[in-house]
Amino acid sequence: MKKLSFFLLLFVSFSFAQNSYIIDKKGTKTIVRDDLTEVILIDKRISYVMVGKSWEKYIKFDDLDYAAIGSSVLKSFNLNPKKKSKVYFIYGDKKEQQLIGVAVTVTTTSGNLSSSKTFYELLVIDSNQNILEELTTDSGNSKGDIATRAKISPMIKKYFSDCPEVLSKLQKYDIADEKNTAILGFFHDTNYINCK
Repeated sequence: MKKLSFFLLLFVSFSFAQNSYIIDKKGTKTIVRDDLTEVILIDKRISYVMVGKSWEKYIKFDDLDYAAIGSSVLKSFNLNPKKKSKVYFIYGDKKEQQLIGVAVTVTTTSGNLSSSKTFYELLVIDSNQNILEELTTDSGNSKGDIATRAKISPMIKKYFSDCPEVLSKLQKYDIADEKNTAILGFFHDTNYINCK
């Protein structure tokens, strides 16, 4: 029997300061432990443990406004008013624009065999959450996927050429390779960069 599971797993561990927190849509801020925070896309929630506690709690994406987990930032965006809001990592943040995205891995299991494919979304939005440009691709090797991945770096440079930190991060992954797969590392490097 086939089992299809969608998941995004994020463990961010820092043994020093507890600087992670979650803000729900009501504005309530909860301080959480860096080492025990997990983003679970299949359930559309974040699992966390509060500082000084040992039991696990959850917040659904529907209730999430903003989460700072270690050096990563997740935010709920309503980019299409006809659909529910979605949660994205913020890669770059300027006064007038944000670079947001996510990598979602789909695993299909049949008996003892399993296969995975990762889907990537990258968007540039304005301060009113209007989409200025977006790209979607996956880890496949079709000509279309390879061509789309070749557009990622130019898109980031177009909107964030005035943010040296974003360009420096991009440079680590903007490596010419036959199938343009190195650039996908940018999505997994979820460090938040404030360009303001």
